[in-house]
Amino acid sequence: MAKIYAVCSGCGGVGKTMIALSLAVSAAKRGKRTILLDASGVSRACDLALGLENVVVLDMADVANRQAGLEAALYKAPKYENLRFACASLYDDVPVTELTSTMLALHSLCDVLVIDCQTGHFAMGCELLGRDDVRVIVTRPDDASIRASERMMTKAGIGMEERRLVVNRATAQRVRKKAQYDAKTVEMTLDCPLAGCIPE
Repeated sequence: MAKIYAVCSGCGGVGKTMIALSLAVSAAKRGKRTILLDASGVSRACDLALGLENVVVLDMADVANRQAGLEAALYKAPKYENLRFACASLYDDVPVTELTSTMLALHSLCDVLVIDCQTGHFAMGCELLGRDDVRVIVTRPDDASIRASERMMTKAGIGMEERRLVVNRATAQRVRKKAQYDAKTVEMTLDCPLAGCIPE
């Protein structure tokens, strides 16, 4: 069974999709059979970044509704031999409960499953995540983004999975001007271990 990385954010514009893509590409480059599932609904962008925007016609909702087989809805990423792409739904916000069995099937086809979750939603993947899996929370070091992350995490409650925080779009100059918080402050505020801080 795959190790799952569910990448979440409380609000848009924090770099969640880029982190999900980076995790998936990194795993694929290390020789891991990797599936990147874009579950971000109508705001999906992973297919664009991978150059698959004109190729993807079937999604996991089609598989769940038995209109397509699972392999037909998996797309090989052109530049990365070990990376395949799947989209939760191309046009709708499909309830998580409708995709759980499909996601379990994905889970059995790879070594690493990276889920780009819908902004503001923690639910995608909750049924799948176990002790060996990781939920990555991506935030900017500003009040609005931290508050949105905190609200999302509070709604979700406590799961079995490991949680890690990525502070993105940080600048030392803004921290000095007190327009942003330093990464350690964000880590303490959200009570989530810091995985990394990425500069602007």
